[in-house]
Amino acid sequence: MSEEFDYHAVEPVKVLIDGVERECLLDMRSTPDSYWVLVLATPEGASWTGDGHGLWTAFLELRRRLDAVGYKLCCVGARRDANMRGGKWGDGDIVDVLSRRTLLGFQRKAYMFDYAPPGKVTTVDEQAARYDRWWDTPWWRALLPGDPVR
Repeated sequence: MSEEFDYHAVEPVKVLIDGVERECLLDMRSTPDSYWVLVLATPEGASWTGDGHGLWTAFLELRRRLDAVGYKLCCVGARRDANMRGGKWGDGDIVDVLSRRTLLGFQRKAYMFDYAPPGKVTTVDEQAARYDRWWDTPWWRALLPGDPVR
């Protein structure tokens, strides 16, 4: 891994901490070979790090560390119905928001760090399980009433 970062940004993000939404700072850095380091810092100085090849990989690693302490990133990439289907191992920051319409071929994409309400975000494991169920759902279930993903 190269130690020189060619991309660096700091963004405010909302985090659900002990049932309260708090604004924290997310420091994002990447190397020319797409190795990402994400550092989330609270106003009190606590921090968590996620890293790996590809932004999505580093994002999941950071979320797993937050899941372990019961915190949730309130952003689109952490939504129960979001997944990175293209660009997982690169610099992609756009996720697919999977729905009934997606089963019919319509795409909805969003910036992974846009705000999402706490009620729509889940743990990494819950999100992965939902994606697996969505992937196995036949397209025709989108035509039936209720949630097509079971």
